[in-house]
Amino acid sequence: MTDKMNWQGFRSSHKLPASKKEYKSAMWVAYKADDKEAYQKAAEEAEFEIPEEVMAWIEGPKSELQKLKESQASAEEETEEETEEETEEETEEETEEETKEVIKPEDDIAMFREYSKTMQQLQRFPHAYTPQQKRDMQARLVEIADKTRPPNYRCTPTDGWQIWFGPTQACLLINTTRKLAFTCSRAWWTKRYLNARYVDNQLVHDAKQIDRMRKEYEIRKKLVKRSPLPDVEIMVPTTASEYQMRG
Repeated sequence: MTDKMNWQGFRSSHKLPASKKEYKSAMWVAYKADDKEAYQKAAEEAEFEIPEEVMAWIEGPKSELQKLKESQASAEEETEEETEEETEEETEEETEEETKEVIKPEDDIAMFREYSKTMQQLQRFPHAYTPQQKRDMQARLVEIADKTRPPNYRCTPTDGWQIWFGPTQACLLINTTRKLAFTCSRAWWTKRYLNARYVDNQLVHDAKQIDRMRKEYEIRKKLVKRSPLPDVEIMVPTTASEYQMRG
């Protein structure tokens, strides 16, 4: 069982700005109550990168089934390496088929977390990475986006959009043309698309209304539980030249 931090340790690993003090408090309450879902929701709304100490608590100890799967996967990899030179073409075809397997819900959660973390790193510390590292990180974002959205989704510059704001940081961004919704935070939208045109802004005072809308889209399998990938999954004009091109 993972040892949990006291308040001093928690505070030192959760250095949020004063403007996000409420989220820090919410994360601490959830952490003490062992409510992993509430902690992750507060971290997502605060756009906070979850530290490794807390990730160990969230993921928990590996079950015997997980250990068995990892052992089997390792054995399969060794077998493939031994026969790689003799059956190179066949191995490539098999690998292609493996990548087409259906993503399980627990895999989705891990990829959403990686997507959020990678995007935050590129946004907050752009000068900390080499051009090649940035290209690799961007390619990974594209890869995760491809795997975690409906296969028939295609965005165009003329698609219609709605952004729903509530009393919290949680927002719902809807492509009204494709009938697909993405989750995002108010801070994410403000930072990237504050001056966007052709977006219908909706403000509600009841957070439950946005939660209900999210559930409705989720039931219809039309909800992507992450922010959209700019210029790939969302295309809206944000500059005067882009306005003219669309107009």
